[in-house]
Amino acid sequence: MDGASALAEVGETLHATAPVGSVARRELTPRRLEALYEMAYLRMFIAWESFLEESFLRFICGYRGPAGQPVLRQPALPRIEAARLAVLGGHDFVSWASPIAVEQRARQYMQNSWHEQVLQAARARLRCFVAVRNRIAHGSEYARTQFDHSTMQLAARRFRGAVPGAFLRSWNAAALPQERWLSTIGSELKLLSLQVVP
Repeated sequence: MDGASALAEVGETLHATAPVGSVARRELTPRRLEALYEMAYLRMFIAWESFLEESFLRFICGYRGPAGQPVLRQPALPRIEAARLAVLGGHDFVSWASPIAVEQRARQYMQNSWHEQVLQAARARLRCFVAVRNRIAHGSEYARTQFDHSTMQLAARRFRGAVPGAFLRSWNAAALPQERWLSTIGSELKLLSLQVVP
């Protein structure tokens, strides 16, 4: 997740240090910087989804984390690929973005697992983070409405044009020291991952 944040930071550094009138200053417009933030966010969120999936599959195969192994509702599956096929249940994919979907899946395979506990406790914020992801990936009116609702929840404001990059690049005034929303969300996802696999 740090690598994704670094991408946006490089853009900011280049913009801030480029001489006035230079190609870098001229080309790194606010909209292009916002696009860098959006790309960085997508990479960060994909890493989060991959982490959830891979840790989940390992737990249902009987792997132990540093804090032990969750109680399984059925015998441990023999291999990661067998676990993946079982979770897919004949579908091409399952959602790892939706905290509710992951909680339900966790309840199906494990008793009171860390996946379930952590995602349930952070569900409101995670749903906001998913709405940001969906606004980047989808242009629907529903995605826009959910994004606006989420930025009101997180930053207490809407962003003109419902541009996710503008939100991600904006400063989180509640953070001390102050940081951009991209960094805030990245830090939260890292903390949650440390709770899922304690």
